[in-house]
Amino acid sequence: MISDLIDQIDSAPGGPDVVAYFDMDGTVLAGFTAFVFAQERMKRPDRANLGVAAVAVRYQAGNATFEELLRASTKALAGMAETDIDELADRLFTETIAAMIYPEVRRLIRAHQRRGHTVVLLSAATTMQVRPVAATLDVDDVICNTLVVVNGKVTGEVAEPIIYGEQKALAAEAYVATRKASLEDAFFYTDGYEDLPLLDAVGHPQPLNPDRKLRKAADERGWMPTDFESRGRPTKTQVIRTILAQGSVMTAATAGLLAGVLNRDRRQAINLMTSTWGDLAVALAGVSLDISGEEHLWSHRPSVFMFNHQSNFDGLLLMKLLRRDVTAVAKEQLKAMPFVGQIFEFGDVIFINRSDHAAAVQALHDAALRIQEGLSVAISPEGTRQVTPALGQFKKGGFHLAMEAGVPIVPIVIHNSLDVLPRGGRVMRPATVRVDVLEPIPTANWTLDDLTDHVETVRRQFATALGQ
Repeated sequence: MISDLIDQIDSAPGGPDVVAYFDMDGTVLAGFTAFVFAQERMKRPDRANLGVAAVAVRYQAGNATFEELLRASTKALAGMAETDIDELADRLFTETIAAMIYPEVRRLIRAHQRRGHTVVLLSAATTMQVRPVAATLDVDDVICNTLVVVNGKVTGEVAEPIIYGEQKALAAEAYVATRKASLEDAFFYTDGYEDLPLLDAVGHPQPLNPDRKLRKAADERGWMPTDFESRGRPTKTQVIRTILAQGSVMTAATAGLLAGVLNRDRRQAINLMTSTWGDLAVALAGVSLDISGEEHLWSHRPSVFMFNHQSNFDGLLLMKLLRRDVTAVAKEQLKAMPFVGQIFEFGDVIFINRSDHAAAVQALHDAALRIQEGLSVAISPEGTRQVTPALGQFKKGGFHLAMEAGVPIVPIVIHNSLDVLPRGGRVMRPATVRVDVLEPIPTANWTLDDLTDHVETVRRQFATALGQ
């Protein structure tokens, strides 16, 4: 259980002399970055990339060593500019790898950071694979294999010694020695049997999602493995939950339309649709909410409700929270979604084309008219979903809207909807989503001259609530 692991962290001594080592592939991530990079390479099946694929097949069959696979992979990069490799790594992180990070591992890292521990990403992967992951997790240090670079070009070689197995343990021992710390106080989280030397050396060995051989070794040593289901291959129950949650729009639409027709009340139809869809989808997905400041959702209406945007699940979450007499600003592409697009149009959602400035300005003016009619408006100041929990930069559109309409801004801080559905994900995972609704912010005395300062002030409130 994740709670048991956090209890162990909380009961350990505090301070930077306690080092927490995290393996990356299979431990921090549900999957392997090497496969992500390999799939990208196979889009250009030249001789070098085909050679890497052949070694990878042999490695999976147990007929090649990790060192052979690593050397073949890096040799295929020979001659590439280091800047090009960094750009590739950042793109693959955004497109694929970010969604592979276990939310539970984020919690473990935060728990260590609260205790003042030194958090180190210790991986047999190369710098190009590890760097973006380390950056988003905000770890203190990285120990991994390094590509040799000469005059800005990758040579195709790996710096010695290669960090793997016993060398991982030696690298960890050398690291604590430089800090005058001890492996006896250290934590190590890993999924792989090859990391047994370091697991045996640390005071707090923690097998996470262990492979078959490590699970057996853990059982022999009396270690308690921990398995996560929040990423990776979904369970049948998670798939069924997702289908039911997505299908709840049909039930909500039917109930709303029937009530609207029978009572000849379009607004009642929209309100019933909104609240029913949110309630059903959240419940069927297995999501529970931990809400603070819920009273601020109702104390000042109409308002501009601003939320940080992490996940496609956010829309369903907002329907459950806001419930009635509300509309939203959404990207124009949603209008083309079968059935859902028509429901949004019926619900007076304001679609915005970000590539057309004049049309975007008109859309915000339309939103101001909705507010004059008594509706609140939900909008994300980031303008798009983020790939990690890190807060994006704020655009001014929603702030102009609140000023024009003369209504307050109510910040809705969503901490972890990524746990339910990461960007690019298709299956919802049960989770407890934490939401902070901050006090309404009056805009009556704002001017265009000081708008930038107000935008930054509001963003700081979000960042503070998120602990960023």
